[in-house]
Parts: sequence; C-alpha cells; structure tokens
Amino acid sequence: MDVILTNAKVRTLDPSAPLAEAIAVRDGRILSVGGKEAVEPLATSQTRVIDLQGRTVVPGFIDTHNHFCLYALMIDQADCRPAAGCSRGEDVIQALRAQAERTPPGQWVMGWGYASYLLDDGKELTRHDLDRASEAHPICLVHVSFHGAVVNTRALEVLEITRETPDPPGGVIHRDPQGEPNGVLSEAAFMGPLFFRTPSIYSSMMSAYSPEARLQVLQRCAERYLSLGIVGAHDPFVDSVTLRAYCDAAESGRFPFRLQAYILNQWADSLLALGVRQGFGSEWIRIGAVKVFLDGGMSSRTAAVFEPYETGGGTGILNYDQETLNHEIERFHKAGLQISVHAQGDRALEMLLVSFERVLSHGNPLRHHIVHAGNLTPSQLERVGALGLYITSQANFFSLLGDGFLEAFGPVRSQGLYPFRSILDRGVRLALSSDCPVAEPDPLIGVRDAVLRKTASGREIAPSEAITVEEALALYTREAAYFSFDEARWGTITEGKWADLVVLERDPLEVPPEEIPQCRVHMTLVGGKVVYGR
Repeated sequence: MDVILTNAKVRTLDPSAPLAEAIAVRDGRILSVGGKEAVEPLATSQTRVIDLQGRTVVPGFIDTHNHFCLYALMIDQADCRPAAGCSRGEDVIQALRAQAERTPPGQWVMGWGYASYLLDDGKELTRHDLDRASEAHPICLVHVSFHGAVVNTRALEVLEITRETPDPPGGVIHRDPQGEPNGVLSEAAFMGPLFFRTPSIYSSMMSAYSPEARLQVLQRCAERYLSLGIVGAHDPFVDSVTLRAYCDAAESGRFPFRLQAYILNQWADSLLALGVRQGFGSEWIRIGAVKVFLDGGMSSRTAAVFEPYETGGGTGILNYDQETLNHEIERFHKAGLQISVHAQGDRALEMLLVSFERVLSHGNPLRHHIVHAGNLTPSQLERVGALGLYITSQANFFSLLGDGFLEAFGPVRSQGLYPFRSILDRGVRLALSSDCPVAEPDPLIGVRDAVLRKTASGREIAPSEAITVEEALALYTREAAYFSFDEARWGTITEGKWADLVVLERDPLEVPPEEIPQCRVHMTLVGGKVVYGR
C-alpha cells in the first residue's frame, strides 16, 4: 500500500456509495474506499498514512474548456484585471509600461483581463493610449472575453493594418471618425494575428522561450492549477508548437497534470491524413476533439444573436456560413473525430443544430459537444437533447462577466442565459469549466456561481436556473470525465480509478454558498502522489 487517507469526510461523487471515511491507494489507483475500520488495516510498514482530521475529500477537478498554454504565457505578461490593481484606464497603461520595461525592444508585450465595463472610469482604450506605454514594442491588450483586443500604433505597423486594410471575414478593424484604425480589433481581426498569421503573435511569443524556459512556464501554470485542485484540463486551441511543448513536459516527468489537446479545425488536416483519433497519446497528454470556432462572445457583443443587443446594437459575428459549417461538421464526423464547437448566441446555435441534425441520426457516439451555449433557447435545448449532444459551460462567468451580459442583453433577455437547471432537467450531459484565462480557473468559484448566479454587482441572473452544490461538484468531476471518454478512469472516488484527489479545508455542502471559495484546497494528489500541500 502506498498511501492511506483517513479520518476524512469523503464525498465520492459515486451515487452507489456517496460517503466514506478513508481511501487506500496503490500504484496510482484507488484500491479501497470505505470506513476507517475497513481501510486502515490495509497499511503496511511502507504505507504513508495521512490523518486528514475531518477534512473533506472530493475527486480531482477536471476543467473541460481551459486555454492552459495561453494562460501559462499570460502569467508572464501584464495582468490588467481589476483584481490585479487595474481599476482605471491609467492603471492598465502603467501595467503595460512596466511589462514593456521588462521586455527586449521589438518583442511583443501582452496585457490581459481588460474591459472598459470592469474599470471604475469606464475608459475605452485606443492605440493612442497604448502608445504611452511603449512605442518601441508592439502591444496587444486582450479583452477579458478574448474576443478582441486593443493594439498600439507599433503593433498596427507590424500587422500591416492601415487605413486601406479591409475588415477580414468574421472580424472588424475599428476606426476613428477620420477612417484611421483606432487600434481596436474584434474577432477575426484579432484572432487572425494572434493565432493564424505566419508568424503569429502567439508563435512569436512561444519561440522567444528556450525549451527549458517553456517547460518552466508550463510547470508554473500546472502548479497554480494543482493548488486549486484541478488535476486535468482540455485545452481547446492547440497547434503543433503547443502540442510539442506539452509532450516535452510530459516526457520530462516534471508535469503531473493530465491534458486533452483539442486541435483547431484549421490545423486538423494532419490528423485526418494520419488517421489519428480522440484518445491517442498517453495518460498525461492525449488528443481530444477537433475545435470549431463559430461565433464571438456575449459581453463583447460579438456572439451571433437573432435580436440586436440592447446596448451597442448589432447581431454579432459569424465565422462560417451554413454551407461551410455543414462541410466542417460532416467531414470530421465522417472521419470519426470528436467535435467541439464554440457557439454562444442563439443564431450561432441554430446554425450548429442544423449542421448536427444532418449527421446525427443514431445518437452521439463520438460525444460531440457545444462549448458555452450561453444564449440557448428552450426550443434549441429540446433539439440538443434529441441529438444527444453534450454541453460544457462556464458558471464563473456570472461573477466576472455577468454585469456585461445584463448590459448587452437587458434585464429581460438576460434571464434566459445559461439555463443550467433546464439543461440538467432535460437530461443533457453538462460539464462546468472556466474558459481560463477569460475567467479565474478556480472551480470553487464556479461552484458558488452555479448556485448563486450573481454578478459582481450582486444582481441575479435567472435564479430559477440555479443548481445545487452537489450537482455543481459533479459537473467538475464525474460528468466532466465523460467528455474525454474517461468515466472508467476518473471523475469519482471509486475503486480501480486513478487516485486523483482533492482535500478541502471545509465541506462545500456545509457552508453558506457565498463561502464556498473559502473552503480552500489543503492537498492535491495525482496518481496517488501529493503534488500540492499547504
């Protein structure tokens, strides 16, 4: 026996045996779960016995939509969130200036977590503001939704964006009254330079790291996640450089974290040519779904909706027309590849359901899923259920972006957003995730927000769609495991499964919902090894 955890409240999330007092682990897997009297006698002289003194144990958290590598890079850049002290526009400029002073001239400077509605002064920044941070560096200040950015004049020059540059399909280059680009880029106008140019901003930043430095960046990010009880994540935006970095990290033996690598559809032809399927790889790094990016974000008012937004107008942005989307869904489905589609607005969701209805006639054996589905209508939910589609969504958006949702959709329409209670009652398989770095990755924040559904200002969004604490925990664990076909490996504390476990200081089911984030992680185990401890 390697480890025994005892004197605990074990919430297994296994409906057949929901509570226990002790867990025995051998060779990285759970050998026994039950009462102290049954488990403790399994100890040998070599067993590490850990007395948890009444603390609560739950399965390791799984984040089914998390831009892990992008967040790892952002940690090294300028944190421009109010939580980091950027409460005014000038604070953001100062944070970017400080980052520029640490960065060799000519290299990209990134800021993240910015949105004018999060700032006390509501400042809408433009390239002229960012020029005050640095004119020697191209600067990209990413909107908190990651559906747009502000860049400085030097960045516009590097990206070759001028007065004559047309808006790309699915994107907008915003301009001042004289017709000059003002530095604000939305959707494809931002995503193209960030990921798809050769070289892209992202690849340029990755290439600036040595292999060892890249590994250290990933390690620091993993340590942060493990301190939050997250033992695995699905990264939905993995290119060849990122996949190589993940593989190097896994091979180093210094990266005790489980990752599903989702390949964007524009990069997936190599998977088709090689016949690679979901699940290819090791227990640490595996190929996941093919990701399709259909529309934008709701707080940025770029999600594709039928009815114009209450403030700012417009009906959002689509990256595909119906015919092209049908083709993408059909070719990956026929190839036997799992498909994960970003769709937020009801107009985008309608298109997506039309595409899936063309290919799904006998259930959903490949476990295709929708990401976000924030503006899902009741009639669309019925069709999702009939098709057997899965949904991975983000409760933690309520406390971060919720006030932006209310502003964009108004007090009436916003009450139909993120209908978690209805999704579960319809029998649709649902998982919760963070979409980090859009939001904090902390699952306990997500659990709280799924129960309370309150914005940062304290306003409620559809309280009738709240779910229970136990249901929310299951959506980060047991239910999340289904998205990677791993329900037999993890997600519950059950004999034979991986010993990926989280020890909490307090029981989330026994504290007021507002205090759930204060339950705090005391210890995290992956494969039976303690990888984080206070």
